[in-house]
Amino acid sequence: MNNIEQYEYPDLQPLEQDWRWCHKYAYDVIKGNIPAGKLIKQACQRHLKDLERKELIFDEEAARSIVAWFKYIPITDGVTAGKATVLLPWQIWTVVSMIAWRWNENTFDEDGNPIRVLGERRFNQAFVLISRKAGKTTLAAGIMLYLMYKSGFQPRVFSVATKRDQAKILWTTAKVMIKLSPQLRNIFETRANDILMPDKEGVFKALASDSNQMDGLNPIAVSLDELHAYKDRNLYGVMISAFGAQTEYLMIGITTAGFVLDGLCTDLYKNGCRVLDPHDEIEQDNYFYAMWQIDKGDDWTEPKNWYKANAGLIYGLPRMKYLKDRFVEASMSTEQKAQFLTKHCNVFVSGSDKWLDIDEVKACPKPLGKSYLDPIYHGRKVYIGLDRARVHDITSFCIMFPMDDGGVDIFFKNILPKATVDSVSDYLKSKYDKALETGDLDLVYTPTVKNVDVEKVITQLNEELSPKAFHYDPWHMREICEDMEDMGIPMISVSNGTGNMSEPSKTLEGLIKEGLLRFDSVLFEYACECAMMSMTRKNNMEVWRENDKIDKIDPLISTIITLSGATLIRVDKNIYDERGMMSV
Repeated sequence: MNNIEQYEYPDLQPLEQDWRWCHKYAYDVIKGNIPAGKLIKQACQRHLKDLERKELIFDEEAARSIVAWFKYIPITDGVTAGKATVLLPWQIWTVVSMIAWRWNENTFDEDGNPIRVLGERRFNQAFVLISRKAGKTTLAAGIMLYLMYKSGFQPRVFSVATKRDQAKILWTTAKVMIKLSPQLRNIFETRANDILMPDKEGVFKALASDSNQMDGLNPIAVSLDELHAYKDRNLYGVMISAFGAQTEYLMIGITTAGFVLDGLCTDLYKNGCRVLDPHDEIEQDNYFYAMWQIDKGDDWTEPKNWYKANAGLIYGLPRMKYLKDRFVEASMSTEQKAQFLTKHCNVFVSGSDKWLDIDEVKACPKPLGKSYLDPIYHGRKVYIGLDRARVHDITSFCIMFPMDDGGVDIFFKNILPKATVDSVSDYLKSKYDKALETGDLDLVYTPTVKNVDVEKVITQLNEELSPKAFHYDPWHMREICEDMEDMGIPMISVSNGTGNMSEPSKTLEGLIKEGLLRFDSVLFEYACECAMMSMTRKNNMEVWRENDKIDKIDPLISTIITLSGATLIRVDKNIYDERGMMSV
C-alpha cells in the first residue's frame, strides 16, 4: 500500500456523514486508531490496496449518493424514532464499499461473454458478520430501498429468511421507515404485504424459504436475514439463480454468528477468511467480506476484546453497560454463555440447547482396533444395539466393546436407501457422501430399508461376533425379532422412553467428557452435533432432534440403546463411581 496517509482526513469528525469515512475507517483500522480484529484489519488492507488497482475505480459520486440517502432513512424505534439515521464510520465503510466500487475495464471469457463491464458495480454479493445491536436491519433495509430508487424499470427486491416471520422483520422495518419519512412516502407506497414504487412498477416483498414461490423472481437485490440459521445452501442457491437475467444485482447477508457449525454461514465465513488472507492466492472480486469478531485466543471475558466484535461500541452502540449486563448473565449460565459468544463476540459455537459439546466429541480418540473384527477384540465381550429407520432415516447398528480402562470402542453399520441419499439437501448429502467414502454407510437400492436388509446384518454380526444379545428399539421390529429368535439369535427390546434412555445417555455424556469413548464415524459425529436434550419433570434426560429432514441422530440412539444393555468392565478406580454416575 502506497501513501495511505492521504486517507487520514484529519478534518473529518467521528459522526460526520461524509463518504470519505469509507477510506478513513480503513486507514484508522490499519493504524490502530480503531480497535479491530484480524479479519477486519485484512478487509481494510484489501480496501486500501484496491484503491491502487487500475482495473477498478472508486465512484465518489455513488459514495456521496448512498451516504446522502441515509439522511432520509429514519430511526424506526425508541425515543429517537423519526429522526434521521446517523451512520457510524464502520457503517459508511460498509455501505459505500458495496455501492461505489466499479469496474474500469471490459473483459471477456474465451466465448466472448462479458466478465467485467466498464462502469458496472464490482460487488454483487456481500457477507457482513457483525454483533447484535449494531443496526444490521437498518443498514439492509436502507440499501434495499436505495437500490430500488436508483434502478431502472420494474425493480424487485426481497427480504428472505428460512421463516416468514424472520423475513418480515427487515421488510416491516422498511415499511415503518416509509411511514416516518415524508421523502420516502413521495417515492414508495406501503400495503399489507408489499412495498410498491409506483413510478417504476417496483415491488419489495418478504419471502420465506419455500422455493416453489421463488421461481421467476428476477430481483435486483436480496437481503438474506439471519444467515447463521441456514443449515444448507438450497435457499441461497435459489436466490443466486434468480439473478440470472440481471446485469447488476446485489445479494446481502448481514448476520451474527450462530450455532450451526457446518451450514451456509460458516461456509461463507471460511470463504471470507481465505479471500481476505493476503497469503492465500484465491481471488473473489465480486464478494465483499466484512467480519467483526474477537480473535482466536482472545479472552472473551475481557471487555477490551469486545470492541473487535462490536464495531459501534466505541460510539456507544451498543452501550458497554448493556454488554456487561449480558456478560454477568453469561457467567452464571452455560446457555447464556453460548448466546454471548455468538451474538456479542461473533464466535460460532455449538448450540446452547444442543446436548453435547461438539468440540469434546471431535476430541474423542479413534478405536484401538481398525475394525470390529480386529484381533484386539477377540475374546472380549461385545454388545450390539440397533435403531430401525423411519422411512428416510438411517438404520444404525452400534457394535460396542468395553475396554479395560472403563471406556468403550464403538463401530457402526449404517444403512440407507440410495434414493434417499439422492433426494436430500446438498448439506446433508455432503455428510452422506463422506460417510460412503469412509465406509461408514452402506446403501440399499430399494425405496426403504426392508426387513430382509436388517435381518441380513443381524445374521452377519451374529456369525462374526456371537454377542449375548441384540438390543433394539421395538418400533417396526416384531417380525424381524420373531424370525431371529426362530434362528436362535437372542433379541432384547429397549424402549425409547425416557425411563430407559436417560441413564445410558448420562453415561455416554460422561464417556465423551472423559475421552473414554472411542469412535471413527462421520455419521455418529454428525448425530452428536444434531442431538438436542431436555430434562423431564421426573429429571430424566430426553434426547431429540429439531428438524427431522436434516437432523439425523440414529447412530447416537443406537449407541444409547447399546449402552443400556452393556456392562463396562470395572477397573480398580472407576471415574464414574467417584462422580456418582452409573457404570453399566
